[in-house]
Amino acid sequence: MASPQSTGPRLLVVDDNDDNRDMLARRLQRRGYEVDTARSGADALDAIDRAGNPDNEQARYALVLLDVMMPGVNGLEVLQYIRQRYSKSQLPVLMATARSDSDDVVEALRLGANDYMIKPLNFTEVIAALDVALNQDDDDDQEAPQQQDESGSFTAD
Repeated sequence: MASPQSTGPRLLVVDDNDDNRDMLARRLQRRGYEVDTARSGADALDAIDRAGNPDNEQARYALVLLDVMMPGVNGLEVLQYIRQRYSKSQLPVLMATARSDSDDVVEALRLGANDYMIKPLNFTEVIAALDVALNQDDDDDQEAPQQQDESGSFTAD
């Protein structure tokens, strides 16, 4: 599903739940985004490949909003595929899932997710995360790692 009259950044919303996917797509379209949808990880990979065609730069996605838990190719596998081809600033990825286990969050961030949101999604938070991710510079991909003390807390350099 694409929004032909939108002129904002082109997004891909991936979720196997039709209601969640369609509601989020409609709300983003009303905010001016051009939104395509995919109902599976395999569909997302196909859409990303088609949009990544160098002869079709206008079709490239500005951001992917990706569900983690999907049958078949899951969201983490799609994320790995994206990160093999694009940096975090070239194609930001926001992960969304009902699972709030810290191991899941850490794994998604380790694999290169720009952000991780817990369902049910708060649309205001989605928009804030989109704004941050879409305005990330290439230099942000090369941030210096933070130092971590023995307790797991981060210290400033």
